[in-house]
Amino acid sequence: MKKQNYYPMEELIPIISSFFDEGKNVIITAVGNSMAPFIRNQKDGIVLTAYMGQTLKVGDMAFYKRSDGHYVLHRIVDIANDGSFTMLGDNQLTEETGIKQGQVIALPVAILRGKKTLDLQSKKYQKYSKFWAKSVFFRRVHIKLFSLKTRLLKIMH
Repeated sequence: MKKQNYYPMEELIPIISSFFDEGKNVIITAVGNSMAPFIRNQKDGIVLTAYMGQTLKVGDMAFYKRSDGHYVLHRIVDIANDGSFTMLGDNQLTEETGIKQGQVIALPVAILRGKKTLDLQSKKYQKYSKFWAKSVFFRRVHIKLFSLKTRLLKIMH
C-alpha cells in the first residue's frame, strides 16, 4: 500500500467546497474507528456529495462540523421535533444531540473498499443502516468484540 498524506480537515474544507460548487463529488480517506465495522480506518474511501438540504432520515450518514470545529461522519439515530439530529458513530454508545442542518456539509454516496464500491442507495445497505441505527444491543456486542480484537492484536505484536 502506498504511503498517504493526511491533511487537517479545516485546510481541506475550502478545496472540498470548491469541488462541490462545481457539482463534483469528493473522495476522502476514512480516519478513525467511530464508524467501524462499516467504515474501516485508513482503508476505506468515502465518496461525498454536497448537502443541498435533502431530507435526511434515521439511518442516513452525514458529514458535519461540530460546534467545537471538528469534522465527523456519523449516522443519524434520531430526529428531534425541531429538526435537529442525534448522531452516533457505529462503534460508539454516546449520542451527540442537537446537530442542526446548517452543520451538515456533505452526504456519503458510496464507500470504496479495495476494488469494490459499496452503493449507499442499495436496498441491502438501506436495511443495514436502519438496523444499525436502532440496534443498541448489537452495537454493544460489536464494541466489546472490537475492543477485545484490538487488545489481542496489541498483545500479539
